[in-house]
Amino acid sequence: MQFEDSSLAQIAETTRKLLYALLEDIYDLVAKETGRFLIYLDHHPKIEVQGFSTGLRAQIERTLRGESAYDY
Repeated sequence: MQFEDSSLAQIAETTRKLLYALLEDIYDLVAKETGRFLIYLDHHPKIEVQGFSTGLRAQIERTLRGESAYDY
């Protein structure tokens, strides 16, 4: 992606790196599926998860909330 605003591009790249670091424990599972992450950097920033299986999506969402990725 090309961003006109270099500071916005830097924020997007940092967010992407942090997202990969957060999901490190389940990255192999994430890489096997065709889902995607939508990162909104407007006045209501959020990360949206789309296209992953129900179980993996739940793991990702728990991780993003700071909970354990695995439901024991």
